[in-house]
Amino acid sequence: MSKITQKEFDQMHAQYARIEAYDQWAWALSNVTENAMTVDKDYQFRPNTASFKIGRFLVRSLARILLPVLNKILFDLKIDGKDNIKKVDSAIRVSNHVMPLDTLVNFQLAFGHRHYMTGAEFNLKKGIGGKFFRAGGFLPLASSIKAMSNLDKEISTIFQEGNSIVTFYAEQAIWKQYKNSRPLKKGAFHYASKNDVPVVMTVILFRKPNWIRRMFGFKKDCTVKVCPAIYPKKELSVKENITYLQEATQEAYDRAVCEFYGYDYEKYDMRLTPLENKLVAQGLIDKEETLLTKPNDSALLQKLMPELSQRQIDKKVDFY
Repeated sequence: MSKITQKEFDQMHAQYARIEAYDQWAWALSNVTENAMTVDKDYQFRPNTASFKIGRFLVRSLARILLPVLNKILFDLKIDGKDNIKKVDSAIRVSNHVMPLDTLVNFQLAFGHRHYMTGAEFNLKKGIGGKFFRAGGFLPLASSIKAMSNLDKEISTIFQEGNSIVTFYAEQAIWKQYKNSRPLKKGAFHYASKNDVPVVMTVILFRKPNWIRRMFGFKKDCTVKVCPAIYPKKELSVKENITYLQEATQEAYDRAVCEFYGYDYEKYDMRLTPLENKLVAQGLIDKEETLLTKPNDSALLQKLMPELSQRQIDKKVDFY
């Protein structure tokens, strides 16, 4: 896939959101699936061998030393609500998927726990890269029914061991630097409900770098909002808790996005572009009328420029 700009990513994502195709990939999957391992019924998620255990110890020890420094350099990382994940024993952690290196951020947030991260099986490559991923706690979501049954048992075993965080990207597809929320799929909540562990939503949010970092070419920095843990309800069945956890986590996610980016939660709509949600919040456009049009932020700004120049807009709202 040839390199495309962030504006081109934004345009694709806007088109997908308008038709509610939130799990469509902007990446060329034919490229990322090259050299991928096969995850079948015989795949061992955590091999019980000395070499694997030593590798896991080395990778996790190295991560604890390097990641805080690396995340500070790359993202000027700021964490809001870290105690919300520190004070749980074991949990399913759900994260939005908005940049290729968000694994680095999510790994750091889980320090103090044994951390495992799920993801598409094509991320598991043959050779040293795949071994490094496995040692770091990567649990592939396979297309094989038997392999997924084995994963189900493995996750239950992980939670029985205690003090463990298992991370899911419940939106499924990565949407680079996306500033809206997207619908969360049920899979992660199945594991939380079945194993009677809470869900912790962590939301990666983007802010403008300070002038020094902009001088060095950094275009986006990150703040991570760690939402309070949401526990299964004792009076609900496993199936009912899946729905409850999914809906409660989605609400926490939506509210975190609206609060950080300046959207109006009561008027917020995932089908709008981030810019359109900001303009709706300011009363500059009508939500229902906008949803009938094709998303085109540049044309919309040009159309509204006279009014924007005349009105005193909240300085916290960045329209660009």
